[in-house]
Amino acid sequence: MRLDGAAESRFAAYVSQLQLSALLSLICVAVLALMGRRPYLEECRGRLRQTIAAFLLIAILAVAVFYPVTSFGEAEDIDPQMLWFPSLLTGHVVLTVFLLLWWRLRGDVSLAAFLHLSARDLREKLRRGVIAGCGGWVLTVMITGAAAAAAAATGRLSAPEEVPPIMVWLAQLPVLYKLIIVGAAMTVEEAFFRGFLQPRVGLVTSSLFFAMSHFSYGLPFMIVGVFTISLVIGRTLARTGDLLPCIVAHGIFDGVQLLIILPWAVHTWGAGVA
Repeated sequence: MRLDGAAESRFAAYVSQLQLSALLSLICVAVLALMGRRPYLEECRGRLRQTIAAFLLIAILAVAVFYPVTSFGEAEDIDPQMLWFPSLLTGHVVLTVFLLLWWRLRGDVSLAAFLHLSARDLREKLRRGVIAGCGGWVLTVMITGAAAAAAAATGRLSAPEEVPPIMVWLAQLPVLYKLIIVGAAMTVEEAFFRGFLQPRVGLVTSSLFFAMSHFSYGLPFMIVGVFTISLVIGRTLARTGDLLPCIVAHGIFDGVQLLIILPWAVHTWGAGVA
């Protein structure tokens, strides 16, 4: 079946973005290797496993980090009426498959150890997670507000921005669907960006990657907020050595944003501006 002109153009743009994403990811992995960060060599035994792991790392960074950068702002063009809710979880499924494949390629640690999870001191970890989530939310609001105020003072924030239709659609989802999104984000994203990436590329780099994974929304102040909360949660992992407080903190942050702030903002400004 032959595609029409518009469909061909969209497909060509999609392929071009994937190619650029793959190139950027390859360059990134090469730079990390020059800095001595080569987890595929350090964690996997045998040339074949090391090669597979290297390609997996390039692929996942291309899809999860650099493709959103090359598609900056494309979320504004998404028609919510064409969305199928389970498709929102595609990225989380891809990240989960990657983590399981890497774990199997290593073959020398339990899954819990690989993900930095343990059953010790659960109450204390939950407490730390709640503190990080609540405190991180307040700090994120303050820094994002300061960034917006600075932009306004310099004249670079001249007019309100349209809220992408996808954000309005998210705000209007049933509570159960929102809880599913929060649950997937707090577990899978923390497992990948904090549990996997942070010990291998560092706190700041993993937080930059986390912020870059949100570029497709095209909202600069949202990216500032995502980077801020990522630093807070990443610092929590560095202090506790366990992923559970990070999962709790991420869940609190996303829960407040998706269940309270986003619906309130859309209700206040309608489908208009933010």
